[in-house]
Amino acid sequence: MTSADRPAGGIATDGAHSAKCGMTEYRAVDLKTGRELFRRSLGSRTVNIGEFLGVVAAVKYILENEYRPAVIYTDSTTAIAWFCNKKTASKKPVADLFRAECFLKALSARIDTIQVNHWKTDEWGEIPADFGRK
Repeated sequence: MTSADRPAGGIATDGAHSAKCGMTEYRAVDLKTGRELFRRSLGSRTVNIGEFLGVVAAVKYILENEYRPAVIYTDSTTAIAWFCNKKTASKKPVADLFRAECFLKALSARIDTIQVNHWKTDEWGEIPADFGRK
């Protein structure tokens, strides 16, 4: 694939954690329009938690808004694994994670129709939802 194959439709999600501020957040961007769809601050969590909850929020957005194409991109392999397993590997007792796991399991049949793909940063550049803090 080349950069010409960069996805033009779907939702890009990203999470970020700042140790300096003690803040974790995630956001999503519509790949077609470049418009931010949502953003949420989580307090002090891990970047993996932020990445995963960003994917789950994008799933909810797709279902609630009948968004098409039903495709999510993330640069986090951990978030993809947690999504596919419908379970996190986090040992932290975080209510948002518990709710996300329950949501994924309860609506499994509908959620399984949504693709979650890995964003190929080395080929396509930074994911459009990136916070630009590197």
